[in-house]
Amino acid sequence: MTIKNKLRTSSVLTILIIIDQLSKHFFYDKLFLNDLSIIQPVFNAGISRSISIPQVVVIVLTFLILWLLVYLYYKKQISKWATIFLIWWAISNLIDRVFLWWVRDFILLFKRFPIFNLADVFISIGVILIVFKELLGIWQKYSWKRKNY
Repeated sequence: MTIKNKLRTSSVLTILIIIDQLSKHFFYDKLFLNDLSIIQPVFNAGISRSISIPQVVVIVLTFLILWLLVYLYYKKQISKWATIFLIWWAISNLIDRVFLWWVRDFILLFKRFPIFNLADVFISIGVILIVFKELLGIWQKYSWKRKNY
């Protein structure tokens, strides 16, 4: 990866983290558009679906996940965009955990669906990109074998 690509990737990642932090500030802290039914500010001291795990454990696990993502990216096991989305999720929620001791969630789409934030949306996109890449690789592998019979 060239210096120019690293700088571009770092810039995109920084912009995404700033967007997420600003969205949490406006929609959670300032209660901007609070009268909309989809804006429901809550704090999440746990992980997904508020599963309770000590914050120190979550913070350490987040650092391990960040290390693993960078490692997999440099070993070319994970795509650039999946890496950006997953690192964005990890860093943005890590900022909340370190400075506030919880994550600020505020988006509620459905009554029986957990409340989430933008970083949670992009972890889903990152995982979908990884799954899509893996399924595409499997499909290409088996379609190549069928052509050779």
